[in-house]
Amino acid sequence: MIYVGIDVAKDKHDCFAMNSDGEILIEKLTITNNLVGFELSTIL
Repeated sequence: MIYVGIDVAKDKHDCFAMNSDGEILIEKLTITNNLVGFELSTIL
């Protein structure tokens, strides 16, 4: 199982992911709340 935490804000969103063993898959991914951030998030 993969757990994902997302901190949603007006200008950016911070994401974190780990598996059920506690292994960190994504330490911190910041996605800006604009067209560039949206396009980045669609290719991830």
